[in-house]
Amino acid sequence: MKKYLLLSLLALTSCSYFIETVDKNSVVKAPVEKKVSIVFSHNISGETHPCGCRNFPLGGLPQVAGLFADISKDSELIYVDTGDTFFPSSVVPVTMKDSLTFAGENLALGLEQVGLKYYLPGDQDFAMGLAFLQGIANTRKFEFLIANLKDETLIKHRKFAVIERNKSKIFLVGLVDPEVFNGPHADYFMKPADALPGIMEELKAAGYEKNNDYHRLVILSHAGIDPDKELAKAYPFVDWIIGAHSQSFLRYSVDEGNVKIVQTLSKNHYIGDIKIDVNSKKQTDTYELHEIRDELERKLTPNPMRSFIDDHKTKMNDLQIKEQAKMGMSDILNAEIHKDVKKFKTAASCIECHKPQTDFWQKTPHSIAYTTLINVKEPNNLSCIGCHSLGLNDPKGYTTQKNMVTFKGKPLKTYWDEVQKMGAHVETVRKLPPEEIKKVSVKWFALDKKAGVKSNFANVQCLNCHTQEDAHPVRTEPKLAEKDREFNIKNKCLGCHTPDQSPEWYESGIKVNAKFEESYKKVSCPRM
Repeated sequence: MKKYLLLSLLALTSCSYFIETVDKNSVVKAPVEKKVSIVFSHNISGETHPCGCRNFPLGGLPQVAGLFADISKDSELIYVDTGDTFFPSSVVPVTMKDSLTFAGENLALGLEQVGLKYYLPGDQDFAMGLAFLQGIANTRKFEFLIANLKDETLIKHRKFAVIERNKSKIFLVGLVDPEVFNGPHADYFMKPADALPGIMEELKAAGYEKNNDYHRLVILSHAGIDPDKELAKAYPFVDWIIGAHSQSFLRYSVDEGNVKIVQTLSKNHYIGDIKIDVNSKKQTDTYELHEIRDELERKLTPNPMRSFIDDHKTKMNDLQIKEQAKMGMSDILNAEIHKDVKKFKTAASCIECHKPQTDFWQKTPHSIAYTTLINVKEPNNLSCIGCHSLGLNDPKGYTTQKNMVTFKGKPLKTYWDEVQKMGAHVETVRKLPPEEIKKVSVKWFALDKKAGVKSNFANVQCLNCHTQEDAHPVRTEPKLAEKDREFNIKNKCLGCHTPDQSPEWYESGIKVNAKFEESYKKVSCPRM
């Protein structure tokens, strides 16, 4: 008995032991030798893994898990997220409700598994209503940190957390600005300026001393960069503001007096990292930005999040197929409404008259762009398909993956199996030599002819870039000036090649740079 008592006492006094007290707020105490890293994300927008079509993929839960494993070698890691996390927007299409609900719930599970500790909701997170978030709060281990709810019973949460390590105390406070909402959810929250005086009193009662150099006050904010700056001016003793909502990509902190404001890029493409030496004064705190590259996945071996993502893709694909099957009646109705609308002419109709252009196009990644989605197991993801095909949700095009390809007679059941075999060896379309790309494209055209395909809207085709009159080749309208024509084409390029998908094309996220012009020339067909 004495032996077990001695072992228990040793455990209680060891450096790795910590006590977590759960009452109205969360207080965590632990003597540690390591530094503390407050790592953070926001604006994940429902993304669990890279979409597969970027030249240099960023983000992904397996990659985040690898980074966290690496950081944890010499730091205690505390992971926080400041909202716009579970859904791609604040409105969820009814036709995608099942798949996006699953995606949001599974992302919450994935974030729990990589170690999310504290979470602040944003406006996009209310896309499925309050009930969705209540379900997450009641089933996941991470804690909601919200200090300015009008109704304390609305959702399971903490107002703030206090993390005590050696000489240091870190106070985390979550604030949601009601101004970020366009709907009734704004009424759930007090304005941060109205809530903060009372919160400060509660922090003082919990031991916070604003003049203590070992006390850090960290605000988790879902408001946007400009409101964060105003908050920093009003409360100059705040040490850090971890922001969200505006998606302001800050490689370094924006300092307002002594207050350091930080944000990262969306979708876990970057992770912010505030490093704190718990035996030193807060003036020694540093900030680092981690780019979430593919190779980070290998920092954790085996990486449990890889099987998580594979399972996630399988379930999402099944749900998307079911959702699109339900859209069948809508397709029939749309077909009747738009029965007099002529469909887009696909690339197959351009080959005979535009042979040099066709030969060039078939050597570009555009010509087999849909194989990318097949190979990363996203063939039914409507949020991706639009940029890998022609005419999604256009009366002249198609509405679901099922009617992306239509047949003159009875559909060929093995059609997509045959397509998959053609591109199975293609790891990355962009890295495939032009002649190899053309081989796949030629095989696909041959299959379409053999299978009796009426229209094939898969891949980036001629009319993704160009416009065509219904009477083509007869011209009934004045010819556009060359500069106007080029302007229209470039705008279409940028509709898919956004700062998120093609960041190397942009400067400061908005201005197209010389890299775009270089890429534009690479896919520009020879002149007529």
